[in-house]
Amino acid sequence: MAVNVITGALASNVVLSANQMPDDDALLYLLKPYQSQFFQKLYFSERPSEEVTDATGLFSYFEDQLYPWQDTLTGAGIIGGAPTQANVGLSNPSYWQVGDFLIVEATEEMVQVSSITGGITFAKVDGTNLTAATTGYVKKCGSYVAEDNLPRVAVSTQEVQLQNYLQIHSETVSMTSREQGAKHFTNGRSLEDQIQKKVEEIKQEFERNLMFSTSNGRNTGGASPYTWSKGFLGTIVTNKVLYTTVTEDALDAFLQGVFDTGGSDTRDLYCGSNLVTALNKILKDKYQLTAQPVTEYGVKLKRYLTPFGDVGIYWNPRMDGKFVNYGFAVDWENIKMRYMANDDKGSQKFRIEEHVETNGESVSSVKIYADLSIEIPNESKHGIFYK
Repeated sequence: MAVNVITGALASNVVLSANQMPDDDALLYLLKPYQSQFFQKLYFSERPSEEVTDATGLFSYFEDQLYPWQDTLTGAGIIGGAPTQANVGLSNPSYWQVGDFLIVEATEEMVQVSSITGGITFAKVDGTNLTAATTGYVKKCGSYVAEDNLPRVAVSTQEVQLQNYLQIHSETVSMTSREQGAKHFTNGRSLEDQIQKKVEEIKQEFERNLMFSTSNGRNTGGASPYTWSKGFLGTIVTNKVLYTTVTEDALDAFLQGVFDTGGSDTRDLYCGSNLVTALNKILKDKYQLTAQPVTEYGVKLKRYLTPFGDVGIYWNPRMDGKFVNYGFAVDWENIKMRYMANDDKGSQKFRIEEHVETNGESVSSVKIYADLSIEIPNESKHGIFYK
């Protein structure tokens, strides 16, 4: 071996870099995001969850609602100028039957449905001319029932079957025997530490699935079928409200719709960063600084009180990208986790399978597995506020 001669004092500039011991803490600093709020709430709370026993992972439920009591004027609406008018412009003319008494909100006039053949015909109750109305609601206030009390035509709503699938989530951590026996400058590189890291990663996958998935289905085209599930974003349709600028009026109107269909008297509003900042700005704009020196400044809106119900305000860091402008209003009394029933290995709600090895290989593998989804009955009790 050739000899390298060094003259002068030994210093770091003449030491081989590979032989310099890094000054590291004996710890791997894992950059973890905030907790998975949706998943944590559903999985770890005492809120009910329910197993699924269908072999395909399908679960379904039925929803029904009260018969509609109002409808929207469309197009020309009520033309006016005569005691009766045929073919009144309505969004859903099938709601109404002959004899229904309605109030036209725009004009506060009482009308009755005199015919439903070939379109709805309105007749002014007092016989005077109808006033033109092109927008607004008509509401049912009663029905024309003669003294002989003949039965009215029976009308009712029909229940709707809704369904979703479970979705299998699975990740694997593998490490060779040599790597397991090796020492490193920092810890956090052991198989156990890597399992914990993968658990944190898959929890974020659960969170995104439960919040953002917009479709469900089952594919049987390959060697083995698989399913995918629909989350909150793909389920909520009734109270999905678009805003341009975050104002108290816009927020109150949205929350009125969310609380209007019943449920609990509280909701949790999970917000992206832009929306939660805008909500806090509503309160900040009402502050008035005094002449005294200011050493602390800022607001943190944690609860928003309305005449309709109380709302908890939470920032959810998983709402990034376009979802920084979104808010998910959740009634936790009307939402639950669904999961596959146990198999011979144990829980399929969430488990860690150790020693998943192939004979003859010097590799240890650990499988993280869950088969779960979300059920949101009465979706009108929830809402989405978005820009």
